[in-house]
Amino acid sequence: MDENDTAPRKRSKLRVSHILIILLLVGIGYFAYYRLSLKSKLRAKIDAIRTAGYPVTLAELDRWYKIPPNVENAAYTIEEALSLYKSWDKEKSRSLPLIGRAELPPRTETLPTEMITLISEYVTDNNEALELIHQAAGIEHCRYRIDLTAGFGTLAPYLSDMRNIVRLLELEAVLHAENGDGAAATLSAISAFGIARSLAREPLTISQLIRSGCQNSAVSTVEQIVNRIELTDEQLLELTERVRESERISDISRAFVGERCVGISFFGNPETLDPGLGGRSIPFQPIIELYKAIGMADSDMVIYLDLMEGYMNSTQLPLHERQRAVDAVSAKLQSTSKAHVLLHVMTPALSRVTTLELRAIAHLRTADAALAVKRYRLAAGKLPDKLADLAPKYLQSVPKDPFDGNELRYRKLEPGFVVYSIGEDLSDDGGKEKPPRKTKESPAWDITFTVER
Repeated sequence: MDENDTAPRKRSKLRVSHILIILLLVGIGYFAYYRLSLKSKLRAKIDAIRTAGYPVTLAELDRWYKIPPNVENAAYTIEEALSLYKSWDKEKSRSLPLIGRAELPPRTETLPTEMITLISEYVTDNNEALELIHQAAGIEHCRYRIDLTAGFGTLAPYLSDMRNIVRLLELEAVLHAENGDGAAATLSAISAFGIARSLAREPLTISQLIRSGCQNSAVSTVEQIVNRIELTDEQLLELTERVRESERISDISRAFVGERCVGISFFGNPETLDPGLGGRSIPFQPIIELYKAIGMADSDMVIYLDLMEGYMNSTQLPLHERQRAVDAVSAKLQSTSKAHVLLHVMTPALSRVTTLELRAIAHLRTADAALAVKRYRLAAGKLPDKLADLAPKYLQSVPKDPFDGNELRYRKLEPGFVVYSIGEDLSDDGGKEKPPRKTKESPAWDITFTVER
């Protein structure tokens, strides 16, 4: 064959190889640009978080959770009280209200003798713990001995009995009210708010949820007291101050700050995750390494930080606008491609956390308004016609419903009254109380504070 015939073929092959090499180089260049761009975005986002004064690493988070130096720390006293707390076995506690399966009688009815005896025994068994709890409730600052650098492995053993301690205080308050001791009953309620306050600065979602739950139990304690005994104006004012303080210190953004630090730590080192965490199987190690190498972990973190910024921004909105904002953030998470495997496995849907926080604030606000009604009636000898009658002497203004932004609702009863929020379903059910137990029908209900005397 003529050499001139083979030359074009060689040149053709050469050109194809050149094109393939160029395409490969372009691909490598694009990938390098993509990875550098991701790293740049991450640095900018993390720098912005630090500039705003928030921690970004677990070590920084641990230092961020602090109290002033050389002040008394309520945590030490509470932890000692928890170590002295005596829980009854399942069979014995079954007949206890709040702790077991039994229910307290209607608010204005006298407790059965058998129930009084049982509650008295339970309270007596825990007198040592209660004495320390009452002491701790008067201590302003609290920082539990917890190592936040452990991330997902952080242990907070004191949380397990926190709700039972507050229920113990509610039973103690009911017992005092039953015995006609308004001062002691008021102290029990104040201590319940103090236990909730001890968790106010802890940057863990579970801690903030337990704080909200403890606040709700404290409000329930106040509701039990004012239905069973007439308190003095001074005692009502003491309870009012604790209720208002509880709303001032409520800050669900601290949970989001903690979540964000844990997320940053995880997406930076996903191979450290327990494969069973979250109830699903995380891909084996080589796939995790590949996931990181192609930039998916960094991409997940960029999206994650955008989502967490949305949750943080929601805490700056008026209360009644927050639920819609966090629902939009959660919807954005759900609409993100399932290719972002680790993002979907590890990013919690925090909209429910906001719902529970709004519900806790609604409980506090209904209690605030109800205590103002009680003070008004104590002075005037009659119920106000509307909540606006309480301003400015008893309320600076009528509290807003955190769910719709309108004023809390108020309705006179025969006897008594109810103050209520319409709750997350945004339906005004006329002040209908939540049933004590879940039912199959799940009837609609409002968030109420009811006084039937």
